[in-house]
Amino acid sequence: MLKPESEKLHLPAVDHEILKLWEEQKVFERSINERAGGSDFVFFDGPPGTNGLPHIGHMMQSALKDLWPRYKTMQGYRVLRKAGWDTHGLPIELTADKELGFTSKLDVAKYGEQEYVDYCRSTVFRFKREWEIAIRRIGRFLDLEHAYATYEPYYIQSDWWTLKQAWNLELEGEARERALRLGQSPRYLYKDYRVMAYSPRTGTTLSNFEVAQGYQEVTDLTLYVKFKVVGEANLYLAAWTTTPWTLLSNLAVAVGPDIEYSIIEREASGKRVIIATARLEALKPMLGEYKVLGTKMGRELEGMRYEPLFDWLNLPGTRACSVVADEYVTTEDGTGLVHLANYGEDDFRILRKMEIPVVLTVDADGLVGQHAHPFAGREFREEGLDVDILKYLQAKGLLLGKEKYTHTYPFDYRTKTPLMYFPRPAWFIRATALKEMMLEANKHIGWKPDHVRDGRFGNWLENVQDWNVTRERYWGSPLPVWMTEDGSEAICVESLDELHELASAQGNPLSSGWDPHKPAIDQVVLKTKDGREMRRENFVLDSWFNAGLMPWGQFGFPAAEGSDELFMSQYPADFISEGQDQTRGWFYTLLACSCLVAKAKIQDAEQRKDETAKKFWSNPVNWSSYKNVICTELVLDSKGQKMSKSLGNVVDPMALFEKFGADPVRWIFFATNPWLSKRFGEEEIREAVRSVILPLWNSYSFFVTYAVIDGWTPSEKKVERTELDDWILSEYNRLISEVTTNLDQYDVGKASQAILSFLDELTNWYIRRSRRRFWKSESDGDKHAAYATLYEVLEGLVRLLAPFLPFVTEHIYQNLVRGLNANAADSVHLAKYPEADEKLRNRNLERQMARVQEAVSLARALREERKLKVRQPLAKMTWVVPEAGAEAELAPYVWLVLDEINVKEIEIRSDDAGLVTLSSKANFKVLGKKVGARMKEIAALIEQLSKEEIAALDSGNSITVGGVELSPEDVLIRREELEGYAVQSDGHMTIALDTHMSPELVAEGLAREVVHSIQSARKDAGFEITDRIAIELATEGEELKQAVRRFEEYICRETLCTELSIAHGSGDQKAGDHEFGVIVSRTVGTSKELTRA
Repeated sequence: MLKPESEKLHLPAVDHEILKLWEEQKVFERSINERAGGSDFVFFDGPPGTNGLPHIGHMMQSALKDLWPRYKTMQGYRVLRKAGWDTHGLPIELTADKELGFTSKLDVAKYGEQEYVDYCRSTVFRFKREWEIAIRRIGRFLDLEHAYATYEPYYIQSDWWTLKQAWNLELEGEARERALRLGQSPRYLYKDYRVMAYSPRTGTTLSNFEVAQGYQEVTDLTLYVKFKVVGEANLYLAAWTTTPWTLLSNLAVAVGPDIEYSIIEREASGKRVIIATARLEALKPMLGEYKVLGTKMGRELEGMRYEPLFDWLNLPGTRACSVVADEYVTTEDGTGLVHLANYGEDDFRILRKMEIPVVLTVDADGLVGQHAHPFAGREFREEGLDVDILKYLQAKGLLLGKEKYTHTYPFDYRTKTPLMYFPRPAWFIRATALKEMMLEANKHIGWKPDHVRDGRFGNWLENVQDWNVTRERYWGSPLPVWMTEDGSEAICVESLDELHELASAQGNPLSSGWDPHKPAIDQVVLKTKDGREMRRENFVLDSWFNAGLMPWGQFGFPAAEGSDELFMSQYPADFISEGQDQTRGWFYTLLACSCLVAKAKIQDAEQRKDETAKKFWSNPVNWSSYKNVICTELVLDSKGQKMSKSLGNVVDPMALFEKFGADPVRWIFFATNPWLSKRFGEEEIREAVRSVILPLWNSYSFFVTYAVIDGWTPSEKKVERTELDDWILSEYNRLISEVTTNLDQYDVGKASQAILSFLDELTNWYIRRSRRRFWKSESDGDKHAAYATLYEVLEGLVRLLAPFLPFVTEHIYQNLVRGLNANAADSVHLAKYPEADEKLRNRNLERQMARVQEAVSLARALREERKLKVRQPLAKMTWVVPEAGAEAELAPYVWLVLDEINVKEIEIRSDDAGLVTLSSKANFKVLGKKVGARMKEIAALIEQLSKEEIAALDSGNSITVGGVELSPEDVLIRREELEGYAVQSDGHMTIALDTHMSPELVAEGLAREVVHSIQSARKDAGFEITDRIAIELATEGEELKQAVRRFEEYICRETLCTELSIAHGSGDQKAGDHEFGVIVSRTVGTSKELTRA
């Protein structure tokens, strides 16, 4: 049976009550097991790291990642929802470094590699418990008991298997020949030496998409440097650099082969300088007065030699310190000549082509080498180093000029320290060979917002580079490639079983429980058939690569038993969600890894002649491991600022849950689409409570209160519903359609707005207009219809809202549904999601009720504007609706408006005659073009138009005045309301209120004010709504006394009063101009309680 509810709702207490219920009833586990025979809805959880606490942005992701799985579960799908943890990579090493006080790899060597790896492992799950608590606390259903972790051996084997697919794939045709010419393997997994973004602070390279996350705007000292040409007196090459430290390793100067260069002589010094002709004008302020001695094309300068800037750059017998022509040189900035060092991708390419030995004056730690004696030991972007280089060059007469220059420079997005571009050995996956597959797959992905597909993500794919999947670090999945010292032979190991077999064949089997991490794996030495040693390439894998293969890595595919079936049943994902920055992170690596596997699977299926597998993997829809993706934006503070510890505006999610409950926090993330930045603070949470939770709760509480009093229970007996009942059922079924459609399209913002709109109609129209049907003492068919209708709506509504607000809906469900039906599902989250019944839709009724609500809204606004109190009844409202047939259509709904607007009579008609007076005035803007010089004359005639002529124009007809045909657009018609009426129009309809006040109306208005005060006194006293009361009213106002006597029956009926006495006196209440006091006392109950008002 139904239990009464407290008027006060304490959401945190509800949360804890429901968390306990879910645990006792094993609701999450059952939501999966009871749908084992249904279709799968697949969701992938991007693995977060757990060596830091969860913040409010993580909670937004948790809310979104919970909404759709709950929704689909209630629709009958099985949704596994396997949790995952990112347990490898640089963030963990940075934590270890900070706590151990390490600043370089030398510290790790002294400490011990095994000890360092063990320490990293010890920090991995430091805050795992806090994460699990936060996930449960926000109401997210997630399989934490069987979570995957990227550092587990089964997951590492999936890393290895994926790399083996790349190892087995090879380029073909011209692409293969080009790779061989560059000295690369044609495999999709290959080793190369390439200038890459490198962090001296961490000693590791960064992938392109990691670099893209860390650019900062900086202002640097830039230098214009002169290079003294060998064999020519006073002739110099001029080059510009934004990175003075790279001059310490200068090995060549590049020119554009088709760029014209001028040889100029500066009047001030007599020195001759070679500069691109196109740059002379821009550099004139620095060059001063000069004359052009001649010009040469860039190809003519190739081979010209110059003196090294520093002694250690003298490399006899090589092409070092010479001019080279290359197409990449432009005249967009600088001098049109580019100084080359091994710290840039194009520089390295050109110097490699020139076969100049690699010179790295700045080493991998970012320090200047000891051989560069004037600057030895200094950090490459150390403050003052650029100035000292400037002074050195200036002293040698090699400085042409200097300037401050603001530009973007790459920083390590994790450590916030500057990167350098450095030639390092690394292993790459040929993402360029997968580009067309990725572009095609992207066409089939549902992006929210849509523009990401061809914008941010599509642009990234168009410019994709081969993916550096290795790092020169310690804590990560080891690269499973063993190679001979000379690089002539190598093997890529696919699994731990294969490695065990290879090691056992050489008499060194792996021990049971052996850990496949560094440094243990580095001790495994394999041999070629001819007995040469092969050692593992000393790299670990990029943690983004770990994350990108989680669709099969989470199951340990293919090595783990049963993983093949699991993988194929859970691929691809129907839905994923992360921040927009993941377009260059997880979203990209998922796609790259799945396209790689798809290509390998197609090749394998063709070799095995497996048409089923070939058909599946040849479908571009399956080339991506996800079908739909939501890209979220930042959660800002209530002022619109980004949250940060330095600003002191970071919020603690757990504290908010305990103060406000989880449901209103969740609602904020749903109320507007998550790809828009949203403000978040306590006021926003309170607004969520006001706008959605309280309307739901108050509707439920209202129903339960009267249902308990009347002992109402659902019945199969058919009820005769009013049009108001039919309307709310129609609107409810429209709501189901809108929410379902929008959730299926991953548009939670539109779904949420539909919910808010419906709750407003339910509470402020249906229940408001139906209150007396529940209040009345008679138990007639109308009352049963009201109960049956409201119950049907509320029961469906809690199921519809359950994925959004899992706690409060569960609480309501347990009483409203389980309290009346013991056979109902044990939890709302095990119940069926509502489906729209089109037979209950009445679109004409919806339209007519919307017109009624529009009229009420207009009349309310008019009352407020004219300061006509809502409790003061008015004699009449005239409702003007111009459309033909409107009177007949709207007449059945007059009863709804009468009480809502508090008028005695409503007249519906098609015109406002008798309510306003009409006057006319020329529309000078329009009419001037038509009548020209007669404007003044015609304007005067328009102001003298008759009522009939004005009425004709107002009806849309034309008239003739002074020989000129006037259309309605030529004349402005002004309306002025008649005395005793308040009139307002919104363009669709006009409302006129009769403001004449008879003594009878005034008296009733006073009586209504008295009723309002008595009801407030009842509430303050805590009386039950069924309590009968006695009323003692005191006032000195004779008019008020007479009004109370005249409407005594009405007052007693409204307040459940059994005794009403009136005495001479006063109080702090007001009715009109009269002051009064009132005492209410309970006449039925265990004691007599008094409340003065």
